[in-house]
Amino acid sequence: MKKMLILTICLVAAVAVWAQGLETFTNYDYTGTNYVDGNFVGDGGVTWNYFHVTGSVAGDNDNSIDGNGMVLRRSAVPSRIVSGTIPNGIGNFSVQMRKAYTSVGDRQLALYINDIWVADSETFGGTSGADPTIRNFVVNGVNVPGDFTMEIRNIQGDTVNRQVTIDNITWTAYGSGQQFVANPTFNPPAGHYGSAIGVSISTTTEGASIYYTTNGSEPSQSSTLFNAPINVSTPTTIKARAYAPGYEPSAVVVAEYGFYVYVSNLSELWQQNADNSTVYHIPNSVILTFKQNNRNQKYVQDAGAGILIDDQAGVISTNYQVGDAISGLTGKLNMYFETLQFLPTADPGPAESSGNDIYAPTLTIAQLNSDIGVNRYQSRLVRINDVSFDSPSGNYATDPAVTYAISDGTGAMSFRTSFYDVDYIGAPMHSGQFNIMGIIAHFQSTAQITPRMLADFNPVSNEDPTLSPAQVSLIGNYPNPFNPDTTIQFQMVNAAPAHVTIYNQKGQTVRNFVVQASQGINNLHWNGMDDSGTSVSSGVYYFRLKSGSYSSTKKMVLMK
Repeated sequence: MKKMLILTICLVAAVAVWAQGLETFTNYDYTGTNYVDGNFVGDGGVTWNYFHVTGSVAGDNDNSIDGNGMVLRRSAVPSRIVSGTIPNGIGNFSVQMRKAYTSVGDRQLALYINDIWVADSETFGGTSGADPTIRNFVVNGVNVPGDFTMEIRNIQGDTVNRQVTIDNITWTAYGSGQQFVANPTFNPPAGHYGSAIGVSISTTTEGASIYYTTNGSEPSQSSTLFNAPINVSTPTTIKARAYAPGYEPSAVVVAEYGFYVYVSNLSELWQQNADNSTVYHIPNSVILTFKQNNRNQKYVQDAGAGILIDDQAGVISTNYQVGDAISGLTGKLNMYFETLQFLPTADPGPAESSGNDIYAPTLTIAQLNSDIGVNRYQSRLVRINDVSFDSPSGNYATDPAVTYAISDGTGAMSFRTSFYDVDYIGAPMHSGQFNIMGIIAHFQSTAQITPRMLADFNPVSNEDPTLSPAQVSLIGNYPNPFNPDTTIQFQMVNAAPAHVTIYNQKGQTVRNFVVQASQGINNLHWNGMDDSGTSVSSGVYYFRLKSGSYSSTKKMVLMK
């Protein structure tokens, strides 16, 4: 890439700076196929990828800029150019743009750096007819260091032609000219929450002022000045930019906030709408029964149900092990054929506990087949006794998955090798009768079972203590943070006395509860008051459950 001294046209500052790059496009003819979804080297030496919608391609730069330029045609794909890797970072950016062709409709460009949206240009060219005006799309304070890629998209017009000619792309090196204000940061960070929050915005640049918007517009110094936490109680997008005397303004930073729906357990989750839109939060713990590399899938269950976590994007970064208790799952529901998938939107963080027992109910094939549409056992670990393959031969195979017919005295179902990394693949198939454990799936109105490991064939008896559910479990509290009420949840296999104590950070007792807990999930309400009926102050509190020899403590936050 050439490095040269140019005069960058800057509508905002109108000052001369050292240019990191200049790209011009000298009358390329896009009527051919060389540059339709192809690569080329621009005049500034950068390799570009040119992506275009299907169909006829705009011609030889009608209404070009200084006799040159490149035409971006439609927004449906969208028509765009994407650079190869460019070194030395980017400070400011500008490109010239002009209406190409006379059709009616707005034109608009967008700038992306490293696949992240930075800014949209103004809209122009909406009326029918030619428009000779050359416009400048200028973004100051992009402020991305190191190697980067640049993308310019046509974002107006859908499948209708809204051609835009672009030329003279310029950018300055990171740190060129005046220093940039450090980008704003948000606290709490963008994400989904269980109740209204106050969002603070800050920058590390001393003396900087931050301006923000919540209506989708780009923030400027005429926008709202941040001086107090922003109350967010409905889904909100906050855009912020920081300014300081003697500095280039920061980049526009965007934070999107939403609110999740609380569900107490997996059985309740199964009753929700799988719209791939609503975000659900499960404060109570679930136990990991199996995981595989394929799509980062994980199977979890609690006392009432199981579910498949399909995490193709790798949102969950914590490395869990089978038997880990995971609390705070957050994500969306999606129905894939007959399988309910949980699509995580956040990493729950470290396991609440490890080495937990996993309970696998003993069922018959008839019971599993009758569960189609009821979904008590889909994605759960179960046990079937006295099964046999109809025609065992050779070794277990997979990739793609193989389906084998299996039966017991009550009916027949499918045994499917849909877990690719397990240790029985390549081992000889079992003959005669045997017992089996595995994860249940539903496909085309039939039940399927897939063992997790070779040890799931002829497993130890369900009466063995290693397969018994925990007798007592402190699940957690929700909402958390809370104001002023929260619900503490714990699980009991058998009814028994339970003692819940709430402490402050100094270890002083705030509130005592002694209850006769019932079998199953127990809910204990705390109204934020101490034993004397006085409201306690904001802060971190701890709650401990004791029942028999069991004792466990968790943290909660009261925010007023």
